[in-house]
Amino acid sequence: MTQTAWVLSLSQFYLSLGFVLFFLALELGLAWVLFGFRLLAGRSQAALLAYRFWARVFALSLILGFAASLPLLLQLGTLWPGFMDRAGEVAGPLVGMAVLTAFIFKSCFLGAMLYGQRTLSDRAHTLVVGMVAVGTSLTAWWIAVLLAWLQWPAGAVLSEGRYQVADWLELLGGGVAPALFGMLLCGGLLLAATLMLAVTAWRTEVRPSDAGDRSVYAWGLRLVLLALVLQAVLAAVLARELLSLQPARVAAVVPQWTSGAPEHLSLAAWPDESRGREAWRLAGPSDWPEWVRLPAEGPLRGLSDLSGIRPPLLATYLSARLAVLLTGVLAAMAAWALWRGRRLGHEPDSLSRAGRIGLRTMAWLAVILQAAGWGHLLIGNLPYAIQGTVSLREIGTSASEGALWAVLALQLVVYGALAVGFHQLLRYATRYGVVPVARHRGRA
Repeated sequence: MTQTAWVLSLSQFYLSLGFVLFFLALELGLAWVLFGFRLLAGRSQAALLAYRFWARVFALSLILGFAASLPLLLQLGTLWPGFMDRAGEVAGPLVGMAVLTAFIFKSCFLGAMLYGQRTLSDRAHTLVVGMVAVGTSLTAWWIAVLLAWLQWPAGAVLSEGRYQVADWLELLGGGVAPALFGMLLCGGLLLAATLMLAVTAWRTEVRPSDAGDRSVYAWGLRLVLLALVLQAVLAAVLARELLSLQPARVAAVVPQWTSGAPEHLSLAAWPDESRGREAWRLAGPSDWPEWVRLPAEGPLRGLSDLSGIRPPLLATYLSARLAVLLTGVLAAMAAWALWRGRRLGHEPDSLSRAGRIGLRTMAWLAVILQAAGWGHLLIGNLPYAIQGTVSLREIGTSASEGALWAVLALQLVVYGALAVGFHQLLRYATRYGVVPVARHRGRA
């Protein structure tokens, strides 16, 4: 497998995986937000109005996530034909459970959630919305377990070149799976909250706000801060676990150029691989944080000793710093907006033009934050498909570079069209709203 073919295959796969993870996280966050709205709907008309609008956005994100997952499943076989031969006993059941969970929970209850509000009682409809949220979480759990296992193959043993499951309980609940699922859930809540705030700011430009907008504005900022704090804590837990297992990631994040005593962490730098040092550097703390568990006692392996088995240095280093920076920026913006919102009585109509732009900017920053975080997790695992044992090159495709270029171009067109379609439908719903739902026919 040539270097160009390897890069093209990675680009295709990461594009599909990123699209799926984005809409899966958004779907997951919206599912639990909708459940919260539905619980409050019996006592609050504002919560009911918010639920009716955002249920449509949830359905749209679910459709797009499902559409993007089909190419991803195909690419497991076309781009990495040797993967299932090496890890089929682990990946096959996990992918199968994700698909089965999606069909049983989401498909069975989604129709009742979207179209049954007219005929179901409030309590029954709330239960249905809760089951959709549970089903979405279970689907996300299986995917998180598989991604976590690729980072840390716990619960399975490598025998004659193939992984065999030794302990399903350890595989499903051990390693970094819980932390990774928590990251996905918190990221989804963050995406959902910032999107709701951006749409609320957008809606108030074309018409006066209603009770639902005021409810979203009041609770959305609190949810942003909560999701950021939880995601930062889970990221620290995940880093603590992975740093002890992946010395190449440690060397790229520090960066550690030569093997020896741990070098000081840099706050920001521009690594220069050709010279084996940073072109410029903003020094960080003199000592490593106490909660960090280093890969081993004694010297750390340096980049010079990890040639060929380390991830891309610049992408790994910058993605980690970008994620930390955006977390701080978003937290500061959300805290400021919450303070201003209290002074304005949580009235979106009172927002200035700069305030509306700020809320929209928060949504884009949240998207970039998730891309940086998941990008660091995936890129930091290279060149391995399964950490430390199976490399991507040995399971890669034999397709020609021309075919890979053509598929990547087509993929960009299709995913671009889906993203534009999502934006346009969201814009239409924002401008014109949704039709109220009555309990009996003839009253809508």
